[in-house]
Amino acid sequence: MTAAVEMDQKTAKMRFWYVVTAVVGVLAAFKGSRLPNRWAATQAQLDYSQGFVKRGFFGAAIAGPLGLGHYARFAVVSYGLLTVLAVMLVVLAVKSGVAKRLGGAELLAVFFGSYGVSTMANTVGYLDVPLAMIAVGILFVRRPMLRIALGVPLTVVALLIHELFLFVFLPVLLLSFVLQGLGEPTAGGKLRVLAAGLVLALVAGGLGLRLAHEEPMRPAQATAMSEHVAQRVDFEPRQDFYTVLVLSSKDNLSTMTGYFKSFDWYVKQLASVMVFGPSVVLLLAAAIAVVKSSIVGANAWVVAAVVVCGLSPLAMHVFAWDVARFNGLVCLTAFLALIVAVRFTTGPALVTGLRKQQVVAVVLLLSMASGGLLMWRTDKVFPAYPQLKKFKNQMQIMTLAQIANLSD
Repeated sequence: MTAAVEMDQKTAKMRFWYVVTAVVGVLAAFKGSRLPNRWAATQAQLDYSQGFVKRGFFGAAIAGPLGLGHYARFAVVSYGLLTVLAVMLVVLAVKSGVAKRLGGAELLAVFFGSYGVSTMANTVGYLDVPLAMIAVGILFVRRPMLRIALGVPLTVVALLIHELFLFVFLPVLLLSFVLQGLGEPTAGGKLRVLAAGLVLALVAGGLGLRLAHEEPMRPAQATAMSEHVAQRVDFEPRQDFYTVLVLSSKDNLSTMTGYFKSFDWYVKQLASVMVFGPSVVLLLAAAIAVVKSSIVGANAWVVAAVVVCGLSPLAMHVFAWDVARFNGLVCLTAFLALIVAVRFTTGPALVTGLRKQQVVAVVLLLSMASGGLLMWRTDKVFPAYPQLKKFKNQMQIMTLAQIANLSD
């Protein structure tokens, strides 16, 4: 086989997997698509009208000024943010050269066709999306000093939007400094890049501890917040959301202790392993292979760091109970760990083969066939506008004969 023919075959195979990635990505996204639920819409309205409150930045800086108390506008903006995140992930993957480094684009199909993407689409409207946008935006910057200059203020903003950024996305950001620092040819360069990562860790950790020790709202304040939100929205807010505001970190830990004794919780975790696990394993295995083949080398602690950062959303199970939401995020962080490994290390391209493609095909079939665990079952009643309520009431009082007459 001539070199030209071999190159043509590689190009054709690459194009094939790009097409597969696009197709399965659209299918995975549509499988999880729905209107934002009322919990997400209610949470987005939090602001600082009743004093400082965790998660109040989005409502104060974005939802309030943009008038996202109108549900239709909130839904449009939520899907706009989700679309921007999808574009950012595609561009980052292309910019990082992950397909070239891995010897093929199969792993792109694994991520974009994963059930994790379905779960992300299903959590449209949640603050996870803008947090992911911030993390991905920081990873676009390859120069470490510029990345830390951008990363510190954006991390502060992210933590004020939602404190889960500390556990879910910060680890992969720190991994970028670790891998890039270890790859620096000089001792001074290593120290400078690693020190930048340490600064980011200290800033984020310090603010995270400050937020954790922030006293929860008093019931009277939560009631006032509920009344404030109700006055500026055109949907029925989730009143049970406000119970979150009066819970401390200790209360959350106590609540989760009860969940750990629930058989249903373990069933959901087992289901998560089955629907998310194969994709996560392939993505992390590729990230480890990239690191091992790079100048960073195969130090056990570096490999462990890649795995820990890829699995970082699992830490959220200690504080909250959204099983599928957090486990689905593992697909995203595992993919980001792979992107970080490719983007911030140097090394040869890996070799792909038929067996790998066969494994990828099986994993894609499992992802496409997966169902359940999605969050639309937890809030079946979408926001009801006054006119829709009126229509519903009218329909309820109509007799079967009247309905039959309407159909004539």
